[in-house]
Amino acid sequence: MTPLGIVAILGAILSMLAYGARKGHSSRSKIQFVVALATWGLLWFATGSTFARDGMMNLPDHMVGHVIVMFVVPMGLVGSASGRSFWWVMSASSRRRLLRWWYIGRRRHVSTLLANPIVAALVLNIVMVSAHLPVVFDWVMERTWVMDWVMEPAFLLSGLFFFHYLVPAVPRKIRVRLRLQLLMVVVTMLEMLVMAMSMSIFTKAAWYSVMYGQPRPMAGMTMTGPVITVAQAFHQQQLAAAILWICGDFWAVPCLVLITRRLITRDGSLFAALEGQSARLSGSAP
Repeated sequence: MTPLGIVAILGAILSMLAYGARKGHSSRSKIQFVVALATWGLLWFATGSTFARDGMMNLPDHMVGHVIVMFVVPMGLVGSASGRSFWWVMSASSRRRLLRWWYIGRRRHVSTLLANPIVAALVLNIVMVSAHLPVVFDWVMERTWVMDWVMEPAFLLSGLFFFHYLVPAVPRKIRVRLRLQLLMVVVTMLEMLVMAMSMSIFTKAAWYSVMYGQPRPMAGMTMTGPVITVAQAFHQQQLAAAILWICGDFWAVPCLVLITRRLITRDGSLFAALEGQSARLSGSAP
């Protein structure tokens, strides 16, 4: 069992205990609970199941796992307010003391130079790109402990950092400027597109030598994987690139819809927002 697989199981158990401890559930809390359970289940599937082990020898499956851990799971955990729900596992007095310390008594705070959306976008994109560099990918795939204890947690944490500034979790509101939210999403989409094209269209070679050649030992196991040719490895790489490309829309489109709704709420309508932006660009705004 991997560290994140254990975290997923513990998270699901805590979510159920927290839900059971609350009284008078609203429809919103019920939806959040279902989303949280589904998200913890996805995290276990991507990191602790047979699918995750097969991904150590199959690049398309490996890419699916990356996308789940880095994008789908963070969006689900942030949107379901899963972390905040854990407070209900504690007694009322302990919960009040914790919240009082967190909001009033806490002396150490993260610097605003680090805790901001620009840094979050940079961290997510740097982790994503560096993890798919051939030299890094091959080195990590040959060392199970690096994948389990460093790479996958980095995916999850960078995703949580990033989507914390985009996905609301009632009662927490998003206070990042709309143009900055849009920039975060568009830049990350573009990064995923360029990386996918680099892996498929802009190259004729298989990048990752660890995925082909001699019988490959599954990391941490005594069994070996099948021998595949360089051509087969390149085909797998193209499939993985397509997954990366297509999955970019699955997380980006909901975020763009949220940003558009916030824009309409602020300006009354999308047309009014576009008209106001046009006026500001032309210099005729009051």
